[in-house]
Amino acid sequence: MMLFLVLLIVAEILFRSVWSVRSCFRSKCDFSPIAALKVRKIVSATDIGFTRFDELLGYVPREGFSATINANGWHGDNVTIRKDGFRSSGSEPPPLPADVLVVGDSFTFGYQVSDNETWPACLERKLGRGVDNGGVYGYGTAQALRRAFLKLAKKSYTTLVLSASLVTPEGDFERDRLNYRQGWPKPAVIRTKNGIEWSAVPDPNTPGTKTNPREALYFVYERSEIVAGMLDLSPGYINGVAEGLTTVHPNAVDVNQIVDWTLRKFSELEIENKMLLLQYSRLDWDTPDVAERRKLILGIANELSLKVIDTYDVLRKGKENELWYPEEHHTPLGNEVVCSYLFEQGFSKQITTFTPHSPSTIQVKAPALDRR
Repeated sequence: MMLFLVLLIVAEILFRSVWSVRSCFRSKCDFSPIAALKVRKIVSATDIGFTRFDELLGYVPREGFSATINANGWHGDNVTIRKDGFRSSGSEPPPLPADVLVVGDSFTFGYQVSDNETWPACLERKLGRGVDNGGVYGYGTAQALRRAFLKLAKKSYTTLVLSASLVTPEGDFERDRLNYRQGWPKPAVIRTKNGIEWSAVPDPNTPGTKTNPREALYFVYERSEIVAGMLDLSPGYINGVAEGLTTVHPNAVDVNQIVDWTLRKFSELEIENKMLLLQYSRLDWDTPDVAERRKLILGIANELSLKVIDTYDVLRKGKENELWYPEEHHTPLGNEVVCSYLFEQGFSKQITTFTPHSPSTIQVKAPALDRR
C-alpha cells in the first residue's frame, strides 16, 4: 500500500509538470498545479468555478470572473463574465449598447472557445452593435427562456434569439425535466393545479450537489489530477463529485409537452423581433430521434408563426472534425458557420418559414425585422 501511494505521488508530480509545460505551448504558462497542493476547488459557499447559485435559475455565470481555462476539453481559452452576468465578446466596451439578447445552453455560451470565438461575439461584429450573450452551460431551453424573461424585465431589447440544442439522449428539452443535473439545482417544467409552469429551485445543499458532495473521494479529487481525471471519465459515477446528483422532478411533464409549452411561452413574449435558433451537437446529432424532435419543433413553430433558424442543413455541408471538437461543442469555425447563417437568415431582408410537410423549405415572405 505504501509503495502504491509513493508511486501515485511520483506520477502526480510528473503529470502536473507535463501539464504545466503543455500550457506554455497552448497559451500562457500556468504553473498553478505545481505551486499549489489543490489543483481544483469546486466547492465554496456560493461560487463554484465561474458559476454561482441563483435562487430562480439554479445557477448563473459568476459576475466579474476572468481567467484562462486549461481544464479538460478547453484549449487555453479566455473566459470573461462581465459585471452584468453576460459573457464578454472579447470587445470591451461593446461597439454600441446591446439591443440583441441571446439565450441558450453551452453552445450559446461558447463552451471550449475564447470570448471572441463564440457565435454571439461573431454576430456582434457582423451587426456592428452590442449583443448580450446570456447563454449558460447545461441549461435546458425552458430554463434559458426563463433567464430571458428575467433579463427582459430589467432591460429593453429589439431582438431575442432563443437557442435550443437537439441531441440524444439528453437534449435541452430533456434537461427541463430535471430538478438536479450533475450536482446543479435547477427549475424543472412541471404540472401543478394551475397548469404547466416552472418549479421552484430545490435546495442547493442537498447531498450530492456541487456545494455538498458528501463524497469520501472529494479530498483526493481536489488534490490529484490523476484521480480527478479517472473519476471525470467514469460514465457510471453519477452521485459523486465528478457528475453529481441528477434527478427528474416528480411532477415533470413529458418532453413533447415541454417543447409545446416552451415555444408557446416564447411566442407570447412582447418583443419586436424574436427567433428560435436550432443547434446540434456532434454526438448522435444525425439520428431518427433528433429528426423526430426537429419535426415536432418546426411544426409547432409553424403553427405559432415563429421565425426559426435551423442550422441542420448548413452544418451538414461541413466536415465534422472542423465544425465540432471531439467532446461535443463547436470549434471557432463551427461557431462562425452558425453565426453567418443566423445573420443571413435572421438579420437580412428575408425570413425563413417552414411548412409541416417540408421543414427545410425557405420562403421569402416579408422583411425579417417586420415580423412579430
